[in-house]
Amino acid sequence: MYCIDKEGTIFNNIPSATTTQTTKTVSSVNDNDANVKQMTIFSKQVIEKMALDNIPATPENYAIYFDKLLENKAPRQKQNIQKILATETIEDNIYVAQVENNIKESFKQIKTILETVSNMYNKITKLKTLTKLKREELHNGSGKIALVSYDELLEDIVKTLEKQQKTIKDKYGDISENIKLFQANTIFDTKYDVYNKNFLFRVIESEKKNIAAFGYESSLIAFKIASSSFVNIRLQRDKDLVIKNIATMILKRSRRSDIVAHLDHDTFIIVLKHTNLSQAEQVIHNIDQMINNTNYIIDSHHIDVSLEYALGKIVAHQTKDQILSSLINQLY
Repeated sequence: MYCIDKEGTIFNNIPSATTTQTTKTVSSVNDNDANVKQMTIFSKQVIEKMALDNIPATPENYAIYFDKLLENKAPRQKQNIQKILATETIEDNIYVAQVENNIKESFKQIKTILETVSNMYNKITKLKTLTKLKREELHNGSGKIALVSYDELLEDIVKTLEKQQKTIKDKYGDISENIKLFQANTIFDTKYDVYNKNFLFRVIESEKKNIAAFGYESSLIAFKIASSSFVNIRLQRDKDLVIKNIATMILKRSRRSDIVAHLDHDTFIIVLKHTNLSQAEQVIHNIDQMINNTNYIIDSHHIDVSLEYALGKIVAHQTKDQILSSLINQLY
């Protein structure tokens, strides 16, 4: 294919494979350089804002301010920075390692139990066979000698079974402790695919300490789906599906520093760090817009979903139970 440039020169517009690849590489490098420069400038702005607000530049605080300031950037700049963020994997490696270790240890104990049960089964099978043989010997008149021999063998087998029984009890105890520890440290609610209340409590306690030390504000939003939304839904599993979809959708649309957790009775809590009540009200407005722009269909019926909200602050001198009770009382 041939083209004419502004000066009237005719040229071939089909670049070679090498030229195309080189052009793409140069373009990619230039884009990356530009994105890195944008990120550097933006990072400085984040630090300056934290210094202005007298907030210590800890990694967690920095991440929160980073997300807050990013919301106000132009769409193109925001998109470029988010591309760089997409390459990162932020994970609490220490916590994950502890959980994985507990799970692996439990599996080892379960394997030992299975092996022990298998050995017990073999011993019992041998015992049944032995009993049958000795009965036949007694029946044929072997008498006392056969009985003494049988008692000796039976005693040996019973002692082995008692040892294996103790092993099972001990291993079962180890597994129970590991399972309790695992449940106490889980952070996700498996029913709704958001954080669970164990993690919520830990976050609130952590925020109370930070608020007491540095004086910033953090807010809480409680929400639940209005009962009127379920009028045309017959099955509980369909209700649970709607709740799960909404909760996970709110989690995915939240800032990385926000926590969306299931508390109890289909009630959810959003923890908004470094966020005052006015800013939290804007979050509620954004959630409502998202809900209103989403279609929900169950059994070919359109479902009008609406949420009920309660809004409050994390107060340093109150217990987490007092904070949450005050919040939930507004909701019901």
